[in-house]
Amino acid sequence: MVAEKKSDDIYVELPDGLNRAQVMAAVERAASSVGIYISHIGGYSRKKYPGSVHWHFKRTPKERGLIDATYWDVKQLFWLMIRHREPQWVHSMAPRLRRALAKEFAAPVG
Repeated sequence: MVAEKKSDDIYVELPDGLNRAQVMAAVERAASSVGIYISHIGGYSRKKYPGSVHWHFKRTPKERGLIDATYWDVKQLFWLMIRHREPQWVHSMAPRLRRALAKEFAAPVG
């Protein structure tokens, strides 16, 4: 029996040559542009993704739900994780955040 998935991953393409500081700044700008804020920055699954950066995004401090994002520079991966049980705002906001991130990552880096 295959376990039912509890979340979906939405990958965001990264251009070559971005460093961690550039990714961190782009994530902040993208979140701000869609009206959410970063409520937490840490690591994600230190065994599976050592050295990764992991964010939680929220609309308001007391509102239920959050969007997770992870950047793993070892494989140049960036993805959003959306749990199926999250409130509707998360499912609606995730594609907007993905588009804002893609736009930020595509911008010339300086």
